[in-house]
Amino acid sequence: MIGFWIGLAVVVLAAGALVPVLANRRAERLRSNDEAVAARSRYLMLGHYVEQADETGHERAAELLRIARERWHTAGATLARARTEADFELAEKVAVEGLHAVAQACERLGKPGPRLPE
Repeated sequence: MIGFWIGLAVVVLAAGALVPVLANRRAERLRSNDEAVAARSRYLMLGHYVEQADETGHERAAELLRIARERWHTAGATLARARTEADFELAEKVAVEGLHAVAQACERLGKPGPRLPE
């Protein structure tokens, strides 16, 4: 009889521990994949520009490209741990900031730059 009560207590404790975990997983699930796709798209576009950036003779353009590379790394780290829509929106925002820096650098160098999102 004691074994029954111990077993029942273990089941109740396990269920009590799992219910909040499962409830949080459902609440944080993405409603659609649009934010994830948009964030990864901006991240990859930024990566295209910063990976191909070479040394420039223009000091301000080089600084803008360093800023863009830092935003690229930050967006990548954010994407690596993103699970919610807000996480993906943050990663996209950071990548767009990097794209703006690339656009300014390209403008100073007289090169074509990225098409910036509205």
